[in-house]
Amino acid sequence: MPLSSSLEDKRYEPVVKMCGITSAIDAEMAVKAGAKLIGMIVWPNSKRSVPLSEAKEISRVAKSYGAESVGVFVDDNYSSILRASDSCNLDLIQLHGDSSRELLPLLWKNNRIIYVLNADEDGKLINAPPSEEYVLDWFLVDSAKGGSGKGFNWEKFQMPTVKSKNGWLLAGGLHADNVHQAVCALKPNGLDVSSGICYPDGLRKDQKRMCSFMSNVKTLNLL
Repeated sequence: MPLSSSLEDKRYEPVVKMCGITSAIDAEMAVKAGAKLIGMIVWPNSKRSVPLSEAKEISRVAKSYGAESVGVFVDDNYSSILRASDSCNLDLIQLHGDSSRELLPLLWKNNRIIYVLNADEDGKLINAPPSEEYVLDWFLVDSAKGGSGKGFNWEKFQMPTVKSKNGWLLAGGLHADNVHQAVCALKPNGLDVSSGICYPDGLRKDQKRMCSFMSNVKTLNLL
């Protein structure tokens, strides 16, 4: 039965997805810190893009620690998504961009999907969720430009009714110092962090920032 997009349980334990992972070393740091979803970008136009050979190794490391691997695709075509998913043994496919999202009817029955919704600065959705016939693993709400480290107005945002097995993930500008504020405003089922756990170069993950983020997340059930 699909989960509600809001949390009913008083004990709040959000799933954490650490995204933009570019190496097996960073993947290991992420899962040891407590991330359950490990995201890697296979879109070549991203500064955090990884080749399929590295994505396969990241996926292997994630699985060895009991986490799940996520391939992030932006306006990709059907054959390249399937090729990457099979080659890298991905657990989930994350669909960004209109071209990728349009492939949902072809992908959803045989693949586990994270469907991305984008919100503008004022917290208004830019794209609508798919029809309710699609019961997906996750929905993810990100800022208009994902991976930019910029968020949106959490106070004004209203999560639409969706059918999801696990609920929805909040992304966009999250870091250790604002995760409590984000959760108090929206109570998502999960959190997606990328730029907020990076070194200043925006590429390598900072173990200290990872641990600080997770430490603050673990106190959320006390709020």
